[in-house]
Formats: sequence, structure tokens, C-alpha cells
Amino acid sequence: MLRARPDGHRDASRGATRVAIALFLISFTIYSLTISRTLWTTDVFGANWTSWHIARTGSPWIDGTRIPDVGSRSSHLLAIVTTHHGHTAFGRFPGVVAASIPAYVMTGSRSFSTVPGSLTAAFLTSSALVLMFHALRRYLTNPQALLATVVFGFATPVWTVSANLMWPQTITVLAIAGMAWSAASDRWWWAGVFGGIGLWGRAHVAIVVAVLGLGVAWRRRTWVPAVRVAIASGVLLATNCMWIRWMYGTWNPLGAYDGDRLGRNADRYRFDLVNQLGAWVAPDRGILIWTPVILLLMPAMWRSWRDLPDWSRSLLVGGLVYTVVGSALDTFTGGEGFFGYRYGLEFLACATPAVALSSVRMGKVARAGLGPVIGVQLFAYTVGALEDQAYLPQTAAWQENAFVHAVALVGPLAWLAPAVAALLGFVVAQRFTWFRTPPTADAALDPDGHNARSLQVSAGS
Repeated sequence: MLRARPDGHRDASRGATRVAIALFLISFTIYSLTISRTLWTTDVFGANWTSWHIARTGSPWIDGTRIPDVGSRSSHLLAIVTTHHGHTAFGRFPGVVAASIPAYVMTGSRSFSTVPGSLTAAFLTSSALVLMFHALRRYLTNPQALLATVVFGFATPVWTVSANLMWPQTITVLAIAGMAWSAASDRWWWAGVFGGIGLWGRAHVAIVVAVLGLGVAWRRRTWVPAVRVAIASGVLLATNCMWIRWMYGTWNPLGAYDGDRLGRNADRYRFDLVNQLGAWVAPDRGILIWTPVILLLMPAMWRSWRDLPDWSRSLLVGGLVYTVVGSALDTFTGGEGFFGYRYGLEFLACATPAVALSSVRMGKVARAGLGPVIGVQLFAYTVGALEDQAYLPQTAAWQENAFVHAVALVGPLAWLAPAVAALLGFVVAQRFTWFRTPPTADAALDPDGHNARSLQVSAGS
């Protein structure tokens, strides 16, 4: 029986608040200690340099300013564009620039460093974990919601990408986690606000926002969620366009990027089946390769689909459509300078609530395999978080896997480490009953996400 905690349950609320505070503090500490200090990626450099330059001078433009540490890298590689009003600037979505400005203002350094931007990424990703925990705890016990959130935050590329450097996915993962929390508690204005934040990170997050609002509105036969999401996200989209108008001289929300290059990429990848498959199964960029826990829980999700809250289904569908469209517009590889996948992170965030809530219908195979799979994933991303140079170039996306490559470099005995991680995961899963049993609480939600008496969810055999 899957039940949701009522907001008025004081003891549950206080317990969840304490867990959330501890989750944030521990996550932020770990993320801050493992941020990259040696990686040089053009996307992150351009965003952080612009944030630092705005903090120091108030100007977002390069316009002849000497940029350190770029070596022989070309303007094309650095995504330096000539704006519509004649300035030169890094072509970056506004969110990755705006988010780090406070950190650069507080440090007040005259010399550039990516550390304030990376610490901002750690802070925002820790906040995303808190939001995801609060979304899940309405349906799961606090320990179960915490477990699912920890897996999301430390056994996936959320740790090695979103929390490591200021990528667009730092913003979009925060936004999607915020949309999950808002939808789980019927706060549709807030769902729109977080959706608008997502638009500041990547423009086509609009797909996720639209599918969430319209999907829930259709299921509940009321336009209230869709209208509120549209209005709130629309306001933030307008502010996003105002920023782009100021920095790049155009109202086009995609104006930060070279339109010709975007068009060429779309023409190249629109009907590219290999590119679509790469997003899911390429050895070094595939979502299902790097996060096999999704594959393990797919049968449970299939069995529980009709019983999942409507917002979790809409969020998952939105993430799926987003990923397919994204792979039709650009290469699935997402560049390089990161461990795991990058362009699949929005799908991961969108799928996490549905996958976590489906765990109540795990079958025997999933129950036996969940602990080992999580153990290996956690070990793999610990390696990636601790070793900046563990990543592989994007040209190797179909040939190698960064984790397998890193272990192989150490030698045959190194394979004992992931084997031990799998064994420990199995032992932990058997030791703690809340790891594998259906949740219980005091009130329930019906499949459409409304408060109700009960919702029967039987565990799979």
C-alpha cells in the first residue's frame, strides 16, 4: 500500500526537515571537496569567466579583454560569438552565468578561477537533492526517500557533472527537482517558477515544462495546473529573453548561440538513428549503461505505471521527449571533460520519481540485484568524482567506457574493488528492510496525485 504523508503531520514534517538539513550539509560538503580544480572545459570556462567579468566590471562582453589560459583554442571551440550589437562574448545560456555571479561578487578576486562557479554548482545540486527528497517523502518513508535521493545524487552523473562544474545541467537538474517537489505538493505556481529556471539553463526544457503542465491538466480534467505553470514559466522566459537582449542584442531565446551552427547540427542529426541510440546505449555516454538501475527497475515501473502519481508519469514522458528531441538537434556525446553522460541528466531527473516510486513493485530479480547495482554505480562515480582525468574523449563514446578504462589501467586486481562494492550493496540491501519493502504512512494519494483514502500497490513477485 503506497501512501502519502499529509502536510499537517507534525512529527513526520519535523523528521523530514532534520533529514533534509543533514542531507544538504553532507551533500554540499562532499560535493565541495570533490569539485574539479584541474579540468579545463570550454563550456564551463566561458560561463564562469563571464560571471567573474560581470562581477568585476558589470560588463558581460569580451571586447578585446585578455582571456588567460586559452592557449591555441579557437574562437569556434570557445563558442565566442559576435553579438547583434557588435560586441564579442561567450555564447552561453543565461542560467549558467547568472547563477555564479553572487559567488564571484563575494570572493571579489581580481584573478579568474573556476572554483567559485564550481562551489555554486555544488550548492545548487545539494539544493536539488533536498527538493527531490521532499518530493519523494510524500509517498515513501523518510529512509526510503533518503535512499532514493542519495542514489540520485551520488550513484549517477549528478555527482560528476552537475555538482562538479557549472554546466547547464546544474541548472536544469535543480529545476526538474523543483518541479517534482512542486507537483508532488500541488504547488503549480512554483512548478512554473522552477520550469522557468530550467529555461534559463537550456531552452528546450520547455518541452518538460509543457508536458508536465498539460499532462496533469488532461488527467485531472482541469486547466489550473497548465495555466499556472504556463504563466509562471512564461514570466521567467521573458526575463531570460531580456538577458539575451542585453547581452547578445536579440530577443531570440536561442540568441546566445551561433544560429548557423545550430541549423547545421539539426540537419545532420534530425534523422540519425545511431545518434538516438547513442544517448541510451553508447558505452561511454549511454544512460542505460551508466545508470543500469533504471534498466533493473523497468519491469516494476511497467507493472505500477497506472498507479503512479500523474505528475511523475508526465515528468517521465516529458524527459523522454526532451531527450529524443535533444538527440535530433545535436550529438548525443555532449562534448567532453566529464565522467558519465551529460545530455541524459535531464531525463534522469525526470525519471527519478517514477523509478523510485515503482520500487514497491520490484520482482525477485530486482530485489536481489538492486543492492549490488547501486553499490557498483556508487563506486564508479566515486572514482569519477575523485579523479578529474578519468573521463574519455567524445570520440571514444562508442568504443570504450571511462570506468572500465580507469579500472583496467590499474590492473586485473583492481576489479576486486567493484566486486566488493557489489557485495557490500547486497549485504546492505539484505540488512535494512526499508531498502526493499513497500512504504507505509498515514494518508494516501490516488493515481492522479490527489489526497484520498488509499492506494493499493502490491509488491511484485
